[in-house]
Amino acid sequence: MRLFRRIFLLILLWLLFPVIAGFSVAAGSSLDEDQPVHLDADQLEYDQQSGEYRAVGEVVLRQGQMTLFADEVWWHPETGKARARGDVRLLDPRGEMAGEELSLELDTGGGRLSYGTIFLRDRNLHVTGDSIERLSSVDYRIEQGEFTTCDGKNPAWKFRVSDLEVTRGKFARGRNARFYLKNIPIFYTPYFLYPVQTERQSGLLMPRYGYSNDRGWQLSNAYYQVLAQNQDMTFYLDYFSDLGIGKGLEYRYAFRRQEGEAKIYHVSGFGEEGNALAIDWRNQGWLPGKIRSVAAVEYVDDDDYFSRFGEVAGEYNKDKTESKIFLSRAWGNRNLTAQFKHLNNLDRDTDRTLQRLPQIHFTSLLRRVGDTSFFTRLDTTYDHFYREEGQSGQRLFVRPALSAPFQLGFLEVSPEIGFTQRFYYADEDSDGESGSRWEQKGVFDLGVRMSSSFSRVFRGGPGNVSKIQHIISPEVTYTYVPRHGEDDLPYFDRGDRLARVHRISYGLTNRLTARIEPQDGAAFYHEFLYFRLSQEYDFVESRKDPLNPRDNFRPFSALRTEVLLRPTRWSYVNLDSRYDFETAAGDSMKVADMRLELGADDGRGNGVSAGYHYLRDDQEYVQGELRTSLLDPVHLRYLHRYDLVAGRDLEKVLDVEYRAQCWSMFFTLRDRLEDTEFLVTFSLSGLGRIANFGGALGSGG
Repeated sequence: MRLFRRIFLLILLWLLFPVIAGFSVAAGSSLDEDQPVHLDADQLEYDQQSGEYRAVGEVVLRQGQMTLFADEVWWHPETGKARARGDVRLLDPRGEMAGEELSLELDTGGGRLSYGTIFLRDRNLHVTGDSIERLSSVDYRIEQGEFTTCDGKNPAWKFRVSDLEVTRGKFARGRNARFYLKNIPIFYTPYFLYPVQTERQSGLLMPRYGYSNDRGWQLSNAYYQVLAQNQDMTFYLDYFSDLGIGKGLEYRYAFRRQEGEAKIYHVSGFGEEGNALAIDWRNQGWLPGKIRSVAAVEYVDDDDYFSRFGEVAGEYNKDKTESKIFLSRAWGNRNLTAQFKHLNNLDRDTDRTLQRLPQIHFTSLLRRVGDTSFFTRLDTTYDHFYREEGQSGQRLFVRPALSAPFQLGFLEVSPEIGFTQRFYYADEDSDGESGSRWEQKGVFDLGVRMSSSFSRVFRGGPGNVSKIQHIISPEVTYTYVPRHGEDDLPYFDRGDRLARVHRISYGLTNRLTARIEPQDGAAFYHEFLYFRLSQEYDFVESRKDPLNPRDNFRPFSALRTEVLLRPTRWSYVNLDSRYDFETAAGDSMKVADMRLELGADDGRGNGVSAGYHYLRDDQEYVQGELRTSLLDPVHLRYLHRYDLVAGRDLEKVLDVEYRAQCWSMFFTLRDRLEDTEFLVTFSLSGLGRIANFGGALGSGG
C-alpha cells in the first residue's frame, strides 16, 4: 500500500504540473519532487477490472506550497488519463484554480477544466469559463468565458466572450466580445485582442478623449509594440476636428553602448489647415574610442506647432527649436569636447541667427611643473560661426595659465596668471559687404583666490538629532585684465569684448548638517541649510570722473543670496535673489531678480508647492501647485500661474483621477492664454493608457 501511495502521488504531481503552468497560475512554480508529499483521503482503491487507481473522500494532496483539493481522483496507467472531480481546487502562491471536474491526457499533455475559474495573482487576473481546454504547451481555448482584473462576484468591469483562444506569451483572441461595467453591457465587438505576456505587453492602449478651442474635438489612439527586451515602439493615430489627422511613431531602445528614443509625428490638415511635421531624437551613449556622445535633435516645420501640441509651460510657449550633438573624450586630466548646435526661430527669421557648427573645446587641467610648486593649465576653444545673413567666420581662443597654490596659515591661496590669445577669420564684414580678413589680439590677466573653512560640531538637537555640524567657508577672488583695444575685432558674441576688468569678488557660505539617529533605523546625515552671500566690487567703476556730472558709476554689484533650506526630508525652501544697492535714479525696486520656491511632499500623494519669479523690467509671476490623496479614491492636482505685471492668469490646470481597485478615470482641465481644453481617459488594470497626444515632443511626450 505504501508503494502504491508513493507512485500514485508522484503521478498526480506529474499530471497536474502542465495544468498549473498551462494556465499561467504557477508558471515556473517551485514544484520540487525532493520535497515530501502528503496525501489525505478517506480511502485508496485499485479497480482490477478497469485498471484504475482511485482516491476517494476529501482528497488533499500537498507538496511544498502547492495543494490540491478534490472529492475523487482517478488515474488509468494504460490510457494515460486522469481525472479529479468534485469541488476541485488547486492552490499555489502564484494563483488558484477551481472547477467541477479536471481531466488530463498524460500522453499528450492536454487537459480540460469544466466550469472552472483561474486566478493569476501577479496580474490579479480572474478567468472563468464553461470549458477551459489545454490544446498544447502554449495554446488554450475557453468557451463562454469571462475575464477581469477586478475582485468580487460582481466586478466593476469584465469582458465576456463566446470563444477565447489564448496563446501564452502572446495574445488572447476573443470572438463575440462584450464589455460590461458591472452587469451593464457597454459595447460589442466581433473580434477582440488582449495581451497575456508575462513581461511588457504589446497591444492597444486606452484612448484619450477631449476638446480644445484650438484643435476642436480630439481623440487619441495608440498601439504599443514590444520589439525585443531592449526595444519597443508606440504608434499614434489622433483625430482633431478643427485641425486634421495626426500620425506618429515613437521608438525606444537601450543597447549595450547606446540608449535613447526617436519620434516622428505628422499632421494632415483639414481644409485650409496646412500639414505639419515634427521630429525629435534623444540619445546618449559611447562611441568607439571611449567617446561619450549625447544628442538632442528636434525639428518642426510649423511655427505654431508647440503652441498647439505643447502640454506644459516651457513647451507650449517655446519660440525656437534647438538641436545639439555633443561628443567628449577624456585622457586623465585632459578633456576634448565638440558640440554642434543649431537654432531655428519660430517667431522670427532665422537667417541672421548665429549658429555654432561646431564648437570645439580642449582643456588640460592643473599639471605640476616638475618638482616645483607651480602648475599649468590650458583652455582652448574653437568656434565656427555660420548664418545665412550677416557676419560669419571662425574664432580660436587659447589661454595658457600658470598658478602656484599654497597654504598661508588657515588660508588657501591660489594666484594665477594667464594669457588669452584670440585669432579670427571673418568671412564677411558686419556691414554686409563681401570679403574676408584675419585679426588677432592677446591680453594678460591676473587673479588670486583666497579661501578657508571653519567648522564646529554641536551636541544634541531637537527630536532624534544627536549632532549638528556648522561649516563656514569664506572666499575672496581678485581679477585684473588691463585696458586693451579690441574695437577692430569682429563681433560674434560677448566673448569678443574682453573689457578692462579690475574687481574683487567675495562670498561667505554656511552649511548646517545634522546627524539623525532614529529609534528604529540606521543613523543618517541631513544637510538642512545651505546659505551663501556673494558680491563684487569694481575698482574701475569706483573712480569718480569729473566729466560725468551725474556720477552714475556703480562699483558694487547686486548682493546675491542663495538659500537651500530643508527643515525635513519632505519639505524645502529655495531662494536665489540679487539685491541691488545702487539702483538707477527713479527706480525704487532694488531687487534685480528673485526666484523663490517652497513646498512639502509626504510621499503618499499629498504635497503643496509655491513659487515667485521676478526679473526686473521683464517678468513677475507667481505659481502654486496642490496635490492630495486625502479624498481617496479621488486624487487631485491643481496648478495655477499668475502674471503680476499684466494682472492675468497664465495657466490653470486641474487633474482629477478616480482610482478604483481595477480601473481608473483621468480628467484634465487646462486653461491658458491662447487655449482651453479638457481631456478624459480611462485605464483598466492590465491595459496601459495614453498619457499624451502623439504630437507632444521632448519631456512632454
